[in-house]
Amino acid sequence: MTPYEQALEFLDLRRETVWDLGLGRIREIEERLGNPHRAVPCVHVAGTNGKGSFCALLASVLKEAGCRTGLYTSPHLCDVRERIQVDGVPVSEEDFGRAIAAVREAESEPATYFEALTAAAFRHFQLAGADIAVVEAGLGGRLDATNILEDPLLTVITSIGFDHAEHLGSTLSAIAAEKAGILKRGPCLCADVPEEALAAIRGRAAQTGCELAAPAVRLKTIRSDWRRGRQEVDGPFGRAKLNLLGRAAAANAALAVDAAGILNSRGLSIRPEALRAGFEAAVWPGRFQVIDMGRFSRESSGRTLVLDGAHNPQALEAFLSTWSDSPFARSRAVFMVGMMKDKDHESMLRLLAPHARRVLAVRPESPRALAPAILADRLKSLGCEALGAAQSPQEALEAWLESGYPVGVACGSFYLVGGLLRALAPDAQGARAG
Repeated sequence: MTPYEQALEFLDLRRETVWDLGLGRIREIEERLGNPHRAVPCVHVAGTNGKGSFCALLASVLKEAGCRTGLYTSPHLCDVRERIQVDGVPVSEEDFGRAIAAVREAESEPATYFEALTAAAFRHFQLAGADIAVVEAGLGGRLDATNILEDPLLTVITSIGFDHAEHLGSTLSAIAAEKAGILKRGPCLCADVPEEALAAIRGRAAQTGCELAAPAVRLKTIRSDWRRGRQEVDGPFGRAKLNLLGRAAAANAALAVDAAGILNSRGLSIRPEALRAGFEAAVWPGRFQVIDMGRFSRESSGRTLVLDGAHNPQALEAFLSTWSDSPFARSRAVFMVGMMKDKDHESMLRLLAPHARRVLAVRPESPRALAPAILADRLKSLGCEALGAAQSPQEALEAWLESGYPVGVACGSFYLVGGLLRALAPDAQGARAG
Protein backbone atom coordinates (compact mmCIF):
# COMPACT_ATOMS: atom_id res chain seq x y z
CA MET A 1 0.00 0.00 0.00
CA THR A 2 1.39 3.42 -1.00
CA PRO A 3 1.60 6.31 1.48
CA TYR A 4 -1.29 7.94 -0.40
CA GLU A 5 -3.46 4.84 -0.07
CA GLN A 6 -2.54 4.64 3.60
CA ALA A 7 -3.59 8.28 4.00
CA LEU A 8 -6.97 7.61 2.41
CA GLU A 9 -7.51 4.57 4.62
CA PHE A 10 -6.58 6.62 7.69
CA LEU A 11 -9.05 9.38 6.78
CA ASP A 12 -11.79 6.91 5.97
CA LEU A 13 -11.55 5.51 9.48
CA ARG A 14 -11.90 9.01 10.95
CA ARG A 15 -15.17 9.64 9.08
CA GLU A 16 -15.83 13.12 7.75
CA THR A 17 -19.32 13.14 9.25
CA VAL A 18 -18.07 13.10 12.87
CA TRP A 19 -17.56 16.51 14.52
CA ASP A 20 -15.80 17.08 17.83
CA LEU A 21 -15.12 20.78 17.98
CA GLY A 22 -12.21 22.16 19.98
CA LEU A 23 -8.62 23.31 19.56
CA GLY A 24 -6.79 21.01 21.99
CA ARG A 25 -5.90 18.22 19.54
CA ILE A 26 -4.88 20.49 16.67
CA ARG A 27 -2.69 22.58 18.97
CA GLU A 28 -0.84 19.48 20.16
CA ILE A 29 -0.35 18.20 16.61
CA GLU A 30 0.89 21.57 15.39
CA GLU A 31 3.31 21.83 18.30
CA ARG A 32 4.79 18.43 17.50
CA LEU A 33 5.08 19.36 13.82
CA GLY A 34 6.93 22.56 14.63
CA ASN A 35 3.91 24.88 14.35
CA PRO A 36 3.77 25.14 10.55
CA HIS A 37 0.64 27.29 10.84
CA ARG A 38 2.92 30.10 12.02
CA ALA A 39 5.25 29.81 9.02
CA VAL A 40 2.92 31.24 6.35
CA PRO A 41 0.86 34.46 6.61
CA CYS A 42 -2.84 33.69 6.20
CA VAL A 43 -6.19 35.18 5.29
CA HIS A 44 -8.76 33.41 7.47
CA VAL A 45 -12.33 33.20 6.15
CA ALA A 46 -15.59 32.20 7.87
CA GLY A 47 -19.26 32.54 6.95
CA THR A 48 -22.38 30.53 6.26
CA ASN A 49 -22.18 30.70 2.47
CA GLY A 50 -19.82 32.11 -0.15
CA LYS A 51 -16.62 31.15 1.69
CA GLY A 52 -15.30 28.76 -0.93
CA SER A 53 -16.00 31.01 -3.91
CA PHE A 54 -14.46 34.01 -2.14
CA CYS A 55 -11.38 32.00 -1.15
CA ALA A 56 -10.90 30.63 -4.66
CA LEU A 57 -11.19 34.09 -6.21
CA LEU A 58 -8.82 35.75 -3.71
CA ALA A 59 -6.26 32.94 -4.01
CA SER A 60 -6.31 33.28 -7.80
CA VAL A 61 -5.80 37.05 -7.53
CA LEU A 62 -2.89 36.60 -5.10
CA LYS A 63 -1.24 34.12 -7.46
CA GLU A 64 -1.55 36.58 -10.34
CA ALA A 65 -0.05 39.24 -8.08
CA GLY A 66 3.11 37.12 -7.86
CA CYS A 67 2.53 35.40 -4.51
CA ARG A 68 3.02 31.67 -4.15
CA THR A 69 -0.43 31.04 -2.69
CA GLY A 70 -1.87 28.22 -0.62
CA LEU A 71 -5.59 27.50 -0.57
CA TYR A 72 -7.42 25.35 1.98
CA THR A 73 -11.15 24.74 1.49
CA SER A 74 -13.89 22.23 2.24
CA PRO A 75 -15.70 20.13 1.30
CA HIS A 76 -14.17 18.56 -1.80
CA LEU A 77 -16.22 17.39 -4.76
CA CYS A 78 -14.28 14.56 -6.39
CA ASP A 79 -10.90 14.16 -4.70
CA VAL A 80 -9.85 15.03 -1.16
CA ARG A 81 -6.66 16.60 -2.53
CA GLU A 82 -8.79 19.45 -3.95
CA ARG A 83 -8.90 20.88 -0.42
CA ILE A 84 -5.16 21.62 -0.30
CA GLN A 85 -3.74 23.60 -3.21
CA VAL A 86 -0.74 25.77 -3.99
CA ASP A 87 -1.06 28.13 -6.95
CA GLY A 88 -4.21 26.37 -8.06
CA VAL A 89 -2.62 22.90 -8.14
CA PRO A 90 -3.93 20.25 -5.72
CA VAL A 91 -1.35 18.63 -3.47
CA SER A 92 0.24 15.61 -5.15
CA GLU A 93 -0.57 12.09 -3.98
CA GLU A 94 2.99 11.70 -2.72
CA ASP A 95 3.00 14.96 -0.75
CA PHE A 96 -0.49 14.29 0.59
CA GLY A 97 0.58 10.85 1.79
CA ARG A 98 3.65 12.27 3.50
CA ALA A 99 1.68 15.09 5.15
CA ILE A 100 -0.97 12.77 6.57
CA ALA A 101 1.74 10.34 7.75
CA ALA A 102 3.39 13.20 9.64
CA VAL A 103 0.06 14.10 11.25
CA ARG A 104 -0.47 10.48 12.30
CA GLU A 105 2.92 10.41 13.99
CA ALA A 106 2.26 13.72 15.75
CA GLU A 107 -1.11 12.88 17.29
CA SER A 108 -1.42 11.38 20.75
CA GLU A 109 -5.22 11.52 20.72
CA PRO A 110 -7.08 10.65 17.50
CA ALA A 111 -7.72 13.79 15.48
CA THR A 112 -10.94 14.26 13.56
CA TYR A 113 -11.02 14.02 9.78
CA PHE A 114 -11.04 17.81 9.45
CA GLU A 115 -8.31 18.35 12.04
CA ALA A 116 -6.01 15.91 10.26
CA LEU A 117 -6.54 17.65 6.94
CA THR A 118 -6.07 21.10 8.49
CA ALA A 119 -2.74 20.10 10.01
CA ALA A 120 -1.70 18.48 6.72
CA ALA A 121 -2.56 21.68 4.84
CA PHE A 122 -0.42 23.90 7.06
CA ARG A 123 2.49 21.47 6.76
CA HIS A 124 2.17 21.34 2.97
CA PHE A 125 2.03 25.14 2.67
CA GLN A 126 5.22 25.44 4.74
CA LEU A 127 7.13 22.77 2.81
CA ALA A 128 5.90 24.12 -0.53
CA GLY A 129 7.28 27.57 0.30
CA ALA A 130 3.96 29.42 0.14
CA ASP A 131 4.17 33.19 0.59
CA ILE A 132 0.56 33.42 1.77
CA ALA A 133 -2.42 31.10 2.26
CA VAL A 134 -6.17 31.61 2.09
CA VAL A 135 -7.78 29.37 4.72
CA GLU A 136 -11.50 28.59 4.87
CA ALA A 137 -12.98 27.73 8.25
CA GLY A 138 -14.91 24.47 8.35
CA LEU A 139 -17.73 24.57 10.89
CA GLY A 140 -18.34 27.86 12.66
CA GLY A 141 -15.11 29.57 13.60
CA ARG A 142 -14.48 29.87 17.33
CA LEU A 143 -13.80 26.16 17.90
CA ASP A 144 -12.94 25.25 14.31
CA ALA A 145 -9.53 23.63 13.79
CA THR A 146 -8.46 26.46 11.48
CA ASN A 147 -8.84 28.91 14.37
CA ILE A 148 -5.43 27.86 15.60
CA LEU A 149 -4.30 30.77 13.42
CA GLU A 150 -3.12 33.38 15.91
CA ASP A 151 -2.17 36.42 13.81
CA PRO A 152 -3.87 36.36 10.38
CA LEU A 153 -3.15 39.16 7.94
CA LEU A 154 -6.89 39.55 7.50
CA THR A 155 -10.08 37.85 8.69
CA VAL A 156 -13.17 37.79 6.52
CA ILE A 157 -16.83 36.96 7.18
CA THR A 158 -18.69 36.34 3.92
CA SER A 159 -22.26 35.89 5.18
CA ILE A 160 -24.37 34.90 8.16
CA GLY A 161 -27.38 32.59 7.80
CA PHE A 162 -28.99 29.58 9.40
CA ASP A 163 -27.06 26.31 9.20
CA HIS A 164 -25.63 23.74 11.64
CA ALA A 165 -27.98 24.99 14.38
CA GLU A 166 -27.11 21.98 16.58
CA HIS A 167 -23.50 23.21 16.76
CA LEU A 168 -23.72 26.97 16.24
CA GLY A 169 -27.02 28.01 17.77
CA SER A 170 -30.53 28.77 16.55
CA THR A 171 -30.33 32.58 16.27
CA LEU A 172 -28.37 34.78 13.88
CA SER A 173 -26.72 36.42 16.88
CA ALA A 174 -25.45 33.07 18.21
CA ILE A 175 -24.27 31.92 14.79
CA ALA A 176 -22.50 35.23 14.16
CA ALA A 177 -20.76 35.03 17.53
CA GLU A 178 -19.36 31.60 16.60
CA LYS A 179 -18.23 32.77 13.16
CA ALA A 180 -16.71 35.92 14.67
CA GLY A 181 -14.55 33.71 16.86
CA ILE A 182 -11.91 33.93 14.11
CA LEU A 183 -11.47 37.69 14.67
CA LYS A 184 -8.06 38.68 16.02
CA ARG A 185 -6.34 42.02 16.49
CA GLY A 186 -6.02 43.50 13.02
CA PRO A 187 -8.43 44.06 10.13
CA CYS A 188 -11.64 42.09 9.53
CA LEU A 189 -13.68 42.51 6.37
CA CYS A 190 -17.34 41.75 7.04
CA ALA A 191 -19.86 41.40 4.22
CA ASP A 192 -23.33 42.89 4.47
CA VAL A 193 -25.11 40.81 7.13
CA PRO A 194 -28.35 41.25 9.11
CA GLU A 195 -28.17 43.82 11.91
CA GLU A 196 -28.65 41.14 14.58
CA ALA A 197 -25.60 39.31 13.29
CA LEU A 198 -23.58 42.50 12.84
CA ALA A 199 -24.13 43.46 16.46
CA ALA A 200 -22.54 40.20 17.61
CA ILE A 201 -19.62 40.67 15.23
CA ARG A 202 -19.08 44.23 16.45
CA GLY A 203 -19.04 42.93 20.01
CA ARG A 204 -16.29 40.43 19.21
CA ALA A 205 -14.35 43.11 17.31
CA ALA A 206 -14.46 45.39 20.35
CA GLN A 207 -13.18 42.59 22.59
CA THR A 208 -10.20 41.81 20.35
CA GLY A 209 -9.28 45.28 19.14
CA CYS A 210 -10.16 44.20 15.63
CA GLU A 211 -10.66 46.89 12.97
CA LEU A 212 -13.98 46.08 11.29
CA ALA A 213 -14.29 47.07 7.63
CA ALA A 214 -17.53 47.11 5.63
CA PRO A 215 -17.74 46.29 1.91
CA ALA A 216 -16.96 49.28 -0.29
CA VAL A 217 -16.81 47.84 -3.81
CA ARG A 218 -19.79 46.94 -5.97
CA LEU A 219 -19.38 45.15 -9.28
CA LYS A 220 -21.77 45.59 -12.18
CA THR A 221 -22.59 42.63 -14.41
CA ILE A 222 -22.28 43.76 -18.03
CA ARG A 223 -23.36 40.48 -19.62
CA SER A 224 -23.77 36.81 -18.75
CA ASP A 225 -22.67 34.00 -21.05
CA TRP A 226 -24.91 31.28 -19.67
CA ARG A 227 -23.69 28.54 -21.98
CA ARG A 228 -20.05 29.13 -21.10
CA GLY A 229 -20.81 29.61 -17.42
CA ARG A 230 -19.34 33.07 -17.03
CA GLN A 231 -20.22 36.72 -16.63
CA GLU A 232 -18.40 39.94 -17.44
CA VAL A 233 -18.18 42.39 -14.58
CA ASP A 234 -17.13 46.01 -14.34
CA GLY A 235 -15.40 47.48 -11.30
CA PRO A 236 -12.65 49.84 -10.14
CA PHE A 237 -10.07 47.59 -11.86
CA GLY A 238 -11.88 47.77 -15.22
CA ARG A 239 -13.74 44.90 -16.84
CA ALA A 240 -13.06 41.22 -16.24
CA LYS A 241 -14.58 37.85 -17.03
CA LEU A 242 -15.72 35.89 -14.00
CA ASN A 243 -16.08 32.11 -14.33
CA LEU A 244 -19.05 32.12 -11.97
CA LEU A 245 -22.62 33.12 -12.69
CA GLY A 246 -25.14 35.11 -10.68
CA ARG A 247 -25.37 38.06 -8.34
CA ALA A 248 -23.99 36.16 -5.34
CA ALA A 249 -20.83 35.33 -7.32
CA ALA A 250 -20.41 38.98 -8.30
CA ALA A 251 -20.82 39.98 -4.64
CA ASN A 252 -18.13 37.48 -3.60
CA ALA A 253 -15.82 38.88 -6.28
CA ALA A 254 -16.47 42.42 -5.02
CA LEU A 255 -15.57 41.27 -1.51
CA ALA A 256 -12.30 39.86 -2.92
CA VAL A 257 -11.54 43.31 -4.37
CA ASP A 258 -12.12 44.84 -0.93
CA ALA A 259 -9.85 42.20 0.61
CA ALA A 260 -7.12 42.99 -1.92
CA GLY A 261 -7.29 46.64 -0.93
CA ILE A 262 -6.82 45.80 2.74
CA LEU A 263 -3.94 43.43 1.95
CA ASN A 264 -2.28 46.21 -0.04
CA SER A 265 -2.38 48.34 3.11
CA ARG A 266 -0.62 45.48 4.91
CA GLY A 267 2.36 45.38 2.57
CA LEU A 268 1.21 43.37 -0.44
CA SER A 269 1.11 44.73 -3.99
CA ILE A 270 -2.06 43.68 -5.81
CA ARG A 271 -2.49 45.76 -8.94
CA PRO A 272 -5.68 46.06 -11.03
CA GLU A 273 -4.27 43.74 -13.69
CA ALA A 274 -3.82 41.02 -11.05
CA LEU A 275 -7.51 41.36 -10.10
CA ARG A 276 -8.60 41.04 -13.73
CA ALA A 277 -6.28 38.11 -14.45
CA GLY A 278 -7.12 36.39 -11.17
CA PHE A 279 -10.86 36.54 -11.77
CA GLU A 280 -10.49 35.28 -15.33
CA ALA A 281 -8.29 32.36 -14.22
CA ALA A 282 -10.38 31.22 -11.23
CA VAL A 283 -12.56 28.15 -11.70
CA TRP A 284 -14.74 26.94 -8.84
CA PRO A 285 -16.92 23.94 -9.77
CA GLY A 286 -20.29 23.06 -8.30
CA ARG A 287 -21.57 26.64 -8.04
CA PHE A 288 -24.11 27.11 -10.83
CA GLN A 289 -21.76 25.10 -13.00
CA VAL A 290 -23.02 24.69 -16.55
CA ILE A 291 -21.97 21.54 -18.41
CA ASP A 292 -22.61 20.84 -22.09
CA MET A 293 -23.32 17.11 -22.07
CA GLY A 294 -22.28 16.86 -25.70
CA ARG A 295 -18.70 16.95 -24.42
CA PHE A 296 -19.15 13.47 -23.03
CA SER A 297 -21.15 11.69 -25.72
CA ARG A 298 -22.67 12.40 -29.13
CA GLU A 299 -25.99 11.01 -27.91
CA SER A 300 -26.15 13.75 -25.26
CA SER A 301 -25.59 16.62 -27.71
CA GLY A 302 -27.92 19.51 -26.97
CA ARG A 303 -28.41 18.52 -23.34
CA THR A 304 -27.31 20.82 -20.52
CA LEU A 305 -26.58 19.95 -16.90
CA VAL A 306 -26.57 22.65 -14.20
CA LEU A 307 -24.89 21.79 -10.89
CA ASP A 308 -25.12 23.73 -7.64
CA GLY A 309 -24.24 22.46 -4.17
CA ALA A 310 -26.74 24.81 -2.46
CA HIS A 311 -27.19 23.00 0.85
CA ASN A 312 -29.05 25.41 3.14
CA PRO A 313 -31.93 27.88 2.66
CA GLN A 314 -29.72 30.93 2.11
CA ALA A 315 -27.59 29.15 -0.50
CA LEU A 316 -30.67 27.73 -2.21
CA GLU A 317 -32.25 31.18 -2.43
CA ALA A 318 -29.11 32.47 -4.18
CA PHE A 319 -29.15 29.51 -6.57
CA LEU A 320 -32.84 29.95 -7.39
CA SER A 321 -32.30 33.66 -8.05
CA THR A 322 -29.60 32.80 -10.60
CA TRP A 323 -31.75 29.99 -12.01
CA SER A 324 -34.68 32.36 -12.53
CA ASP A 325 -32.42 34.81 -14.38
CA SER A 326 -31.04 32.08 -16.65
CA PRO A 327 -32.46 30.93 -20.00
CA PHE A 328 -32.50 27.37 -18.64
CA ALA A 329 -35.48 28.24 -16.43
CA ARG A 330 -37.56 28.52 -19.60
CA SER A 331 -36.57 25.02 -20.78
CA ARG A 332 -38.09 21.64 -19.96
CA ALA A 333 -36.01 20.57 -16.97
CA VAL A 334 -35.67 17.73 -14.49
CA PHE A 335 -34.46 18.68 -11.02
CA MET A 336 -32.27 16.05 -9.35
CA VAL A 337 -32.53 16.85 -5.65
CA GLY A 338 -30.59 15.31 -2.79
CA MET A 339 -30.24 16.62 0.75
CA MET A 340 -28.79 15.77 4.14
CA LYS A 341 -31.22 14.75 6.87
CA ASP A 342 -29.53 17.07 9.40
CA LYS A 343 -30.15 20.16 7.22
CA ASP A 344 -33.24 22.37 7.20
CA HIS A 345 -34.60 20.41 4.27
CA GLU A 346 -38.22 21.41 4.97
CA SER A 347 -37.45 25.10 4.36
CA MET A 348 -35.35 24.20 1.33
CA LEU A 349 -38.09 22.11 -0.24
CA ARG A 350 -40.66 24.87 0.22
CA LEU A 351 -38.29 27.27 -1.55
CA LEU A 352 -37.58 24.80 -4.34
CA ALA A 353 -41.10 23.54 -5.08
CA PRO A 354 -42.37 26.57 -7.08
CA HIS A 355 -39.38 26.29 -9.45
CA ALA A 356 -39.14 22.51 -9.86
CA ARG A 357 -42.02 21.03 -11.82
CA ARG A 358 -40.40 17.63 -12.41
CA VAL A 359 -38.23 16.25 -9.65
CA LEU A 360 -36.08 13.16 -9.20
CA ALA A 361 -35.19 12.50 -5.57
CA VAL A 362 -31.61 11.26 -5.11
CA ARG A 363 -29.58 9.73 -2.30
CA PRO A 364 -26.26 11.66 -2.13
CA GLU A 365 -23.13 9.69 -1.27
CA SER A 366 -23.16 10.28 2.49
CA PRO A 367 -24.42 8.40 5.55
CA ARG A 368 -26.18 11.65 6.48
CA ALA A 369 -28.30 11.57 3.30
CA LEU A 370 -32.06 12.00 3.54
CA ALA A 371 -33.81 8.91 2.18
CA PRO A 372 -34.96 9.68 -1.39
CA ALA A 373 -38.37 8.07 -0.81
CA ILE A 374 -39.06 10.57 1.99
CA LEU A 375 -37.80 13.41 -0.20
CA ALA A 376 -39.97 12.30 -3.15
CA ASP A 377 -43.11 12.08 -0.99
CA ARG A 378 -42.56 15.55 0.45
CA LEU A 379 -41.94 17.09 -2.98
CA LYS A 380 -45.07 15.45 -4.31
CA SER A 381 -47.09 16.91 -1.42
CA LEU A 382 -45.73 20.35 -2.39
CA GLY A 383 -47.10 20.00 -5.92
CA CYS A 384 -44.08 18.70 -7.79
CA GLU A 385 -44.23 15.84 -10.25
CA ALA A 386 -42.04 13.23 -8.55
CA LEU A 387 -40.38 11.16 -11.28
CA GLY A 388 -38.98 8.61 -8.86
CA ALA A 389 -36.25 7.97 -6.31
CA ALA A 390 -32.65 7.31 -7.33
CA GLN A 391 -30.34 5.47 -4.94
CA SER A 392 -27.17 7.07 -6.35
CA PRO A 393 -26.07 10.10 -8.40
CA GLN A 394 -25.16 7.74 -11.25
CA GLU A 395 -28.68 6.34 -11.28
CA ALA A 396 -30.13 9.86 -11.24
CA LEU A 397 -27.95 10.94 -14.16
CA GLU A 398 -29.05 7.95 -16.21
CA ALA A 399 -32.72 8.57 -15.39
CA TRP A 400 -32.51 12.20 -16.50
CA LEU A 401 -30.76 11.30 -19.75
CA GLU A 402 -33.38 8.65 -20.47
CA SER A 403 -36.21 11.13 -19.78
CA GLY A 404 -35.48 13.16 -22.91
CA TYR A 405 -35.70 16.50 -21.09
CA PRO A 406 -33.03 18.90 -22.43
CA VAL A 407 -31.98 20.38 -19.06
CA GLY A 408 -30.97 18.59 -15.89
CA VAL A 409 -30.50 20.46 -12.62
CA ALA A 410 -28.82 19.10 -9.50
CA CYS A 411 -28.96 20.92 -6.18
CA GLY A 412 -29.28 20.43 -2.43
CA SER A 413 -25.90 18.96 -1.52
CA PHE A 414 -22.23 19.09 -2.50
CA TYR A 415 -22.18 15.32 -1.99
CA LEU A 416 -24.73 15.04 -4.81
CA VAL A 417 -22.77 17.38 -7.07
CA GLY A 418 -19.51 15.54 -6.43
CA GLY A 419 -21.16 12.20 -7.14
CA LEU A 420 -22.52 13.45 -10.45
CA LEU A 421 -19.15 14.87 -11.49
CA ARG A 422 -17.47 11.54 -10.74
CA ALA A 423 -20.21 9.73 -12.67
CA LEU A 424 -19.65 11.93 -15.71
CA ALA A 425 -15.91 11.54 -16.19
CA PRO A 426 -12.63 11.78 -14.24
CA ASP A 427 -11.98 15.26 -15.64
CA ALA A 428 -15.52 16.54 -15.19
CA GLN A 429 -14.62 18.53 -12.10
CA GLY A 430 -13.53 21.44 -14.26
CA ALA A 431 -15.87 20.82 -17.17
CA ARG A 432 -17.75 23.83 -18.47
CA ALA A 433 -19.80 24.32 -21.58
CA GLY A 434 -18.05 25.78 -24.61
